[in-house]
Amino acid sequence: MHTTPDATQTQADLPGDPLDRALTTCLVAPALPAEFRARVMASVLGEQLQEITVRRRQLEAEHAQELARLKRGHVLLKRDTLALVTATAFAAGACAQIAIPWLQVHLEFDSAMTAPLLALLIGVAAGASVWAERFGKPGPLFGLLRG
Repeated sequence: MHTTPDATQTQADLPGDPLDRALTTCLVAPALPAEFRARVMASVLGEQLQEITVRRRQLEAEHAQELARLKRGHVLLKRDTLALVTATAFAAGACAQIAIPWLQVHLEFDSAMTAPLLALLIGVAAGASVWAERFGKPGPLFGLLRG
């Protein structure tokens, strides 16, 4: 059965291959069913919504995993900080217990002045180390003290 195209095409519209030109002039595109484009668009949008739902579930699962990891890390950080503070306080107390009698004997400091002075010295040293660690490379004063 030979069908004629509805609209004649110009020579510029036809493909370069002779077979393609012959087929283009002989074959006519079939008529689309009613609402064909609307059904195609609805199908594509439905698939996209399903993909979005699946992706959202994946992202929520990843978020929950990362949140759990961060909470575990936070608990470990709190535990480590508590252990560090406890060990530092113990070491500072032990050093003070050893240093106070030595300072009283060799420098003849009064005990009422020695303990607070030593506590102040330990606090300043701890504060300086935290400050240097938090704010980066120490300035020239701390460089001389460390060097």
